[in-house]
Amino acid sequence: MLDLGIMNFEKFSLPEKIAGDRLILLRRGHEHDEELFKLIDGSREFLRRFLFWVDDTKTVDDVKTVTDIFSRNWDEQNSFEYVFLDKQTGKMVGAGGIHTISYMNRMAEYGYYLDQKAVGNGYASEFVRLMEKELFSRKIHRLVIECDEDNKASARVAERNGFVYEGRLRDAKFAYGGFRNELVYAKINSYLF
Repeated sequence: MLDLGIMNFEKFSLPEKIAGDRLILLRRGHEHDEELFKLIDGSREFLRRFLFWVDDTKTVDDVKTVTDIFSRNWDEQNSFEYVFLDKQTGKMVGAGGIHTISYMNRMAEYGYYLDQKAVGNGYASEFVRLMEKELFSRKIHRLVIECDEDNKASARVAERNGFVYEGRLRDAKFAYGGFRNELVYAKINSYLF
C-alpha cells in the first residue's frame, strides 16, 4: 500500500532572528535595503563572477523589489532570506537563506554571499551550520549547496561542513553568453530514519 505520509509534511517557518557565535541572522526586510545595496555595490566585481543577478542590481530600488519577493516567499513559507550581521560590530557582512524548499521531498537548498571584505572569517560556514540545525530539527532530510564549478570558496564551505560532493551538473546555468557547470553537495539528516 502507498504510504501518503510524505504528502502530509507540513510547512514550517524559521525564526526571524538567529544568533550564533559570531553572526546574527535577521529576516531580510526593507530596513536593510540601503545597507545591502552598499554591500553589493562595494563588492560588485567580486560577487558578479558567480552571482549572475548582480548586474541587474543597479539601484536601491532593485534591492527593494527583491526584498518584496523574499518577504512574500517567507510569509508563504516557501523560502527564508536573512541578512548576516557581525555579532560584535553589528555590521552587515552578507546575506542568504534557504531559497528552495521541497516539502514533499523534505529537501532544502542554500544560497548565500558575503561582502568581499568579510570573506575568510568563517561567516558562511557559521550560516550553513545555523541553518542546518534549524532545518534538521524541522525534519528536513536533505540539504543541498550548489555552486559554480569555479567557485572554490563555496565548495570549501560545503566540504568543511560535512556536505558530500555528489557530482557536476553540465551546462546547468547560462550566464555571460555561455553555459556554466554547477557542483552539487548534499548532507543527509541521518537522525530521521
